[in-house]
Amino acid sequence: MQHRAVQHCIASFLKDRQRLIVELMHLSTALERHHVEQSETALARFCQCLVDYLSKGHFRVFANGASPNSWVTPREYAILESTTAAAMTFNDEHTQAQHVARAKTKVQLAQLALALETRFEFEDEILSRTRETLALAS
Repeated sequence: MQHRAVQHCIASFLKDRQRLIVELMHLSTALERHHVEQSETALARFCQCLVDYLSKGHFRVFANGASPNSWVTPREYAILESTTAAAMTFNDEHTQAQHVARAKTKVQLAQLALALETRFEFEDEILSRTRETLALAS
């Protein structure tokens, strides 16, 4: 991938991550306020953003966009795998649910938020290395 295309891909990925965080906050707020209908709508939007985010990260950024020199260590790969599994488990459970079990969803969402925080730190490390590699190649 050319430098400009990689930069665009990273910028788009980071916007998607920001959107995911916003949707997480909307869902959390709806659950806290006991708004059942809003919770269900927010949960559906969050799950869709989550899957889109994971997919773009895997297929567009890390598989194609990130420089091979910046790719992951075994520890980082383990983090990627575990956070992806946690996110997909959350998505699978909640996209098949008939209704939102508020208390259970709040706990699961808090656990997922912690996993995503770890993932974001990991992604930032990889993206930083990618930017450094691009800067050196320019």
